[in-house]
Amino acid sequence: TNALKMILLGGVKSWEEHRCFFVDESQSHLNKPDEQGVRHGFLHKYMEPIGLPLDHPMVVKAREENRIAQRDWSEFWNDLHARRAYGDVSKLPFLGFQEIEGHNLKRNLIRRLWRPHPKYRQASCSAMEITHGLKPAEYMAFSVRRGDKGEEKFSFTELSEYINEAEKQLHRFSTFEQNQQVPKIFVATDDCSVLPEFRNMRPAWTFVSECDVEENSKAAAQNGFALRDFKKWGEAAEDAHFTKFFTEIYAMAMSRVFIGVGYTNV
Repeated sequence: TNALKMILLGGVKSWEEHRCFFVDESQSHLNKPDEQGVRHGFLHKYMEPIGLPLDHPMVVKAREENRIAQRDWSEFWNDLHARRAYGDVSKLPFLGFQEIEGHNLKRNLIRRLWRPHPKYRQASCSAMEITHGLKPAEYMAFSVRRGDKGEEKFSFTELSEYINEAEKQLHRFSTFEQNQQVPKIFVATDDCSVLPEFRNMRPAWTFVSECDVEENSKAAAQNGFALRDFKKWGEAAEDAHFTKFFTEIYAMAMSRVFIGVGYTNV
């Protein structure tokens, strides 16, 4: 998610500077070769094209003339305007915005730039509608991130705090207001051990998650995502992980109420 966010912000910066935009994954240390030694890159495998292709004449010419501005993640980490923070206003006439607030800008650009391949879109829609029985804006979503975030000195949010916040938000659902029916809660997490804990806290509530799907038992990072382990994943485990990941992203985006934490890019 961090790399996807940087691509998003890099694209915005390019439009702001009236530059063309392309993504080169060839030097990424996470760009693993396949069995034939070919490096495809995350975007090639999972997303429809973002930016100009590397062999586009404008990109080739810019390389030859040394006119490439290579973005570093620190540009967007240290500068709140470059991060398009909440409340920050950008002027981007080339994108059709005379003025636009930071979160609205990112929401708009996510729709325009991020489009997973049909296989993953269809899997996500099927999982939400058929497997979990979720209807847009009729459920709540939790995001629980653990794994290597503990190594970054973050203190994990107590699960009871999710429950407490959820109870404060129940009034937003007509089913609860009318007959005290608690909506389904979709749990997106890299640590599937949280599901039994949530269910023990509120046995009468319905929690659903990709962790419950049998096919996801082969997905990598079920007990906490750690970036250092990525290179050890097999192809099937990686594909299952990102199938689960895309479903979680769509489910969180389409919930009426989202409850998450500040130490993840989600």
